[in-house]
Amino acid sequence: MQAPSRDIVTLAAGQALTGTATSLLTSVSSLSGAYLAPSPALSTVPVTATVLGALLMIYPASHLMAAMGRRKGFILKAGVGIAGSAVCCAAMVLGSFWLLVLGTFVLGLFSAFGQYYRFAALDAARSPEERTAAVSLVTGAGVAGGLAGPYFGSHALGLFGAVPYANAFLSLSLVCVALALSQSFLSRQLGVTMPAAAGAVPEPTHLGKGFYVASALCACGFAVMTLVMNAAPLSIHRSGHDLHASAIVMQVHFALMYLPSFINPWLAGLLGLRGLTAAGIVASIGGCVLALYPDQGLNLYMLELGLAGMGWNFIFNGGTLLLARTYRESAKTRAQGVNSILVFSANVAASLLAGVLFDWRGWAAVNLACLPLLAVAAWLLWHAGRSIRMPSAPA
Repeated sequence: MQAPSRDIVTLAAGQALTGTATSLLTSVSSLSGAYLAPSPALSTVPVTATVLGALLMIYPASHLMAAMGRRKGFILKAGVGIAGSAVCCAAMVLGSFWLLVLGTFVLGLFSAFGQYYRFAALDAARSPEERTAAVSLVTGAGVAGGLAGPYFGSHALGLFGAVPYANAFLSLSLVCVALALSQSFLSRQLGVTMPAAAGAVPEPTHLGKGFYVASALCACGFAVMTLVMNAAPLSIHRSGHDLHASAIVMQVHFALMYLPSFINPWLAGLLGLRGLTAAGIVASIGGCVLALYPDQGLNLYMLELGLAGMGWNFIFNGGTLLLARTYRESAKTRAQGVNSILVFSANVAASLLAGVLFDWRGWAAVNLACLPLLAVAAWLLWHAGRSIRMPSAPA
């Protein structure tokens, strides 16, 4: 097999550093909000600000990178992350809740760009045959970030002494500096949309039925993972396990969200992209069914969350590669922006619904709600065979 190009390796490093920044932010944003909030009811406002910032930026980010290229786009992203981290660090030192909200909003703008690493991997692939390996390597690098982020959050630099969480945001800014340096090694023209020649007939940017089928498939996979992931710590705690036990379960989940990416090229070669995606649906269904068992022990939680992580990986990676077959190069910017909005919106809705379902009927209800989504994903995958042109040989 051909060795990955410099661009693919650089994108993998960017994905790892982005995952580090995102998981670090996730681990401290709600805690820092609770520390500074003038009222307990406002403690999750910084988290909401991050989500809002990402939602507002996720479509414009696609157009920015089409004009600037992936190299400048991801360096700009890192600069935004440095600025947002500095504002949050200053907010903790000054004890200003609303300055913290502003900083987390800026970090939401930063996080929106992270949705485009999988598409940048498609740009960096030197041939259609290399696409599966490129997406798998770049996505799989996220496992490093999932493990490193919480570590930096708990072992942050001691520059600000006793000021809670200020050091974590300082660490986040340093991660963003490393991100900017790493992405400077990308090719300058990677991902740039070249202007049409004078007098040329504009190519169509229409997004057909196959595009929306593949996008809905990605959205279903992300929604299922988010429902399970957000409710799991609550269920583990309610079952009588401590915070350490919960951390172990979530580490298994994060590891199996990303590690299977390294065998995806082999699986896709064996099963095809639809077979890879179907394996993810089956794994996710298995985890949901196990969650209906009344006596939930720690080992069972690890199995359920491991299957959920693996299911997300296969569905999301398979869906992304199917998506790449549904639009022309002229429609790339619009297609990637629309897909990111659909996936992110499903993620936001699922994160809000997870708490409601768990409070209403517990862990079993959350997983029961996932089963109709997985049934829709299976139907979409079957429909993809008719609406997406499939090659005679597996990708």
